[in-house]
Amino acid sequence: MDEDELLTLFYSPQFDPNVYASSVFGDCKSSEVLRLVNEKIRSLDASIYQHVASHHKELLKKAKDIDQLHDVLQTTESKITNLSQSLTKLKHKVATPYTALHTQIEQFRRLQRSCDLLRKISRAALLTKRIQSRLTDLSKSSAYVNELEQLFSSVDWEGIHTLESYKRSIEQSREDMISQAWNLIDTSHELAGQVQLGLGLQVFHNLGMLPGVVCQLVERWQTEFDSILASAVDMDRLTQRVRSRQGGSAGGPVTAGPGRASLPNVGSQAAAFYVAVWTSLDGIMDKLERLTYHCRLLGVTLLKKRESSSNCSTIVRLSESTEPHPSLAELLLHELVTDWRGPDKAALRNTIILLFASTNLETLQSNYPETLSDEEHMVPCERIAELEAQLRVNKGFLGWAAGRLSERLLEVSEQSPQVKEALDCEYPKLLKLVIDLGRRVRQTQLHGSWSDSSRPTVGVFEADVVPACLLEAVKPFETAYLSKSLSRLFDQVSMAFSTNHSSVGLDAQELDGIVQSAGNELAYATVHYDLLCKVSRNVSKMVALFATKVESLVAVGQDASQVMDPQTISQQNNINLINLLCSFGTQLGWTCTRRLRNLPVMQSARSEYVSSPLETIFATLETRLNSMCTSILQPLLQSISDVIEELMSTMHGEDFVCCQDEDVKPSCSLYMKQLQDFVSRARKQYLSGLSSPPSTDRAASSVPKTGCFSCGEVALQSSVLPYLTRWIDVFLHHISLVRPVSELGRIRLAADCVEFELAVSPLLLPSTTEGALVSFAPEACMKLRSFRPVLLADSDQILRAYMQQKTEPTLNVIQLPPSLVCQHLFSRAPDEIRSPHDTAGWSITRYISWILARSDESERLTFLRNGLAAYAHEVQMRQQRQYPTMYLVLRDFLQHFVNQPLKAELTHRSDGLTPQPSEVACT
Repeated sequence: MDEDELLTLFYSPQFDPNVYASSVFGDCKSSEVLRLVNEKIRSLDASIYQHVASHHKELLKKAKDIDQLHDVLQTTESKITNLSQSLTKLKHKVATPYTALHTQIEQFRRLQRSCDLLRKISRAALLTKRIQSRLTDLSKSSAYVNELEQLFSSVDWEGIHTLESYKRSIEQSREDMISQAWNLIDTSHELAGQVQLGLGLQVFHNLGMLPGVVCQLVERWQTEFDSILASAVDMDRLTQRVRSRQGGSAGGPVTAGPGRASLPNVGSQAAAFYVAVWTSLDGIMDKLERLTYHCRLLGVTLLKKRESSSNCSTIVRLSESTEPHPSLAELLLHELVTDWRGPDKAALRNTIILLFASTNLETLQSNYPETLSDEEHMVPCERIAELEAQLRVNKGFLGWAAGRLSERLLEVSEQSPQVKEALDCEYPKLLKLVIDLGRRVRQTQLHGSWSDSSRPTVGVFEADVVPACLLEAVKPFETAYLSKSLSRLFDQVSMAFSTNHSSVGLDAQELDGIVQSAGNELAYATVHYDLLCKVSRNVSKMVALFATKVESLVAVGQDASQVMDPQTISQQNNINLINLLCSFGTQLGWTCTRRLRNLPVMQSARSEYVSSPLETIFATLETRLNSMCTSILQPLLQSISDVIEELMSTMHGEDFVCCQDEDVKPSCSLYMKQLQDFVSRARKQYLSGLSSPPSTDRAASSVPKTGCFSCGEVALQSSVLPYLTRWIDVFLHHISLVRPVSELGRIRLAADCVEFELAVSPLLLPSTTEGALVSFAPEACMKLRSFRPVLLADSDQILRAYMQQKTEPTLNVIQLPPSLVCQHLFSRAPDEIRSPHDTAGWSITRYISWILARSDESERLTFLRNGLAAYAHEVQMRQQRQYPTMYLVLRDFLQHFVNQPLKAELTHRSDGLTPQPSEVACT
């Protein structure tokens, strides 16, 4: 072992001399180890000596400091000993006075307790005496009992015989007061008296039982309604009631209500079963009305009854009231929000929300005194906000009961097909029950004015609005009723068309059955405006189905549109269908108007309804039936229009140059006679079967503004109007293009204008007088009459009428398109000035079709201007030195409209009655 290892061994904290000596002797190295240890000792001695020699001054100084510290410690120890001896002497001096003072304080505390107990005993005796002397004044007696109970809660009264006797007396008085308070509450329900109810609630508040009593009352009403609801619509009880009634009396047959269907598997008991069901439901509504009134009476009484003895400095107030005392409702709210998460507060919170929602209270406002700063006494605002949110969505006791009613009715209807049939088929009666309930609830408003702090902010029961909760309760049965109602309407239409095997439509009896069925459905739905609107949409669907059925009977093809042979069976069938549509629409409109006009339900429409039931039905009649009548007439009128236009085109084959003498009165042309004969024949053969309106309604302007056509003739007037406008335009363009034409020819054409007006008059109502075309198609007729003076006027007079921007006394050109007049001026020109359509290589028919398809007057004038320019180019090619007079008139006429743009369109495009030819520019 070397020296370093030996030193390390001796330095180790775990060094044990005995263990080390044993190990040395065991190894037989003791002499060697001893030698090493001696050497190390001598070495350490030498190191210590050397260290002391080099630091002897510092070591001496530290040794001197240690001596001084030892002296200071001895001095301190002597002083501490002296202080301890002084404290011991002082303790002996104070012990005696402290013992005496402690004894006196204990005596004083016991005297104070005795005095307080005696005062409470004296107060208890006084209050007991007052209770016994004021047994009739329940309010004050209950307050005394409450005070006594507080006194006894603060006193250890057991063993004190006087207090024990008082305690027994108090308990007996408390039980009597509780019994009397319950009697007051029960009596108030029977007499609807707020005074008795308020006194009973005040007693319970004084006894500290108000929250529990309020919850108990609401729970009692809910349980009572559930019990009545369960027993009233129980199938076993309903069946038993029916059998007992039939066994007890031989009653007469029960009249079936609206929409009633026969019940399967019930037989002769069906009517009696219906009566039992509706009698039970009526009883439920009466009970619900009574319970709702009780709940509202309780809520209003809590809001109006005030506590005069409580400190209201930190309670929740319901409004900015100046009343110094809070109401019982405010005290309940204060107790609720200050102990929001209490074990029994959930039921109280639900009850308060149910009561206040039933009494129209919507919002709560918290008023805090400015002097309050302790947050522990402040009502948390978030609790008030949560309570307000729950009040806004709660529907009150009526809403709760309506929900229970809906659940029970759905449950019973799923279990019993008979009850489901009764509720579905007679939904209007069920709806009337809940509407009457809502009306009775509104009419039984609580008497007495609202106090400042209990005034409702927003009324839940408005004057003319049924509570939404009641409507939602019966909503599930509305869909089934509407479906059955629509099925009844559709079945009536389908049955009428299926039993009629002919192709001429329905007879009067079948048509009246459909109309009366629709009227009955509307009459059943008059219990509520919303239901009436929905049933009116069903009637509209029935009208659409009727139009579809009629459409399947309409004849199409050549037989339905021919106008050369006598009237075919297909044409006669179509005329009968038009009369059927008009008769159906008129009868349905009259029936609906008679059933619904001036009914109170029609006055209850609100702004969210886009249209009324009558407007909905009349709109459907107008869109479906009128369009059907027009579509039936359209092929026949189109064929008549084609023949009329073809006959008008034959005027260009007649001679308008070598006419009769001037002394002979001009007569109508041959084509006009043919036209008159054809229109008269078409009217008699193909259109005479249309039904006529009543004599009071026969007028040229009999086209109705709304609703269905009143008769077939009115449908014809509405359908023929666009054709009349087109025929007049085609006629004017034809006579403006006739050339060559002399002055006498123009006179004959002017006479043809008069004859044309008479030629188309048979297509109007049979009883129309002369001039009916003006009132029926005023714009087109005025154009026809305005063109006659143009035919008779000189060319210069016509030009001056446009150039000078004035109308000649006998020449009115305001109603005429300039292109039409210009075409006529071309017909007056010599043969070398060809018409523009001849220059373009078009036929007259093609040109008229093109010009009718163009509503832009400038485009027409451009075509005419190009035709005149083509003639000017030919003159230049021939090197002709002068132009004809008519060329100058035409040039000035067209140049006038180049310098002065048209102010407005004077012509109108035809209503798409003929296809438009492809546009060809004239160069």
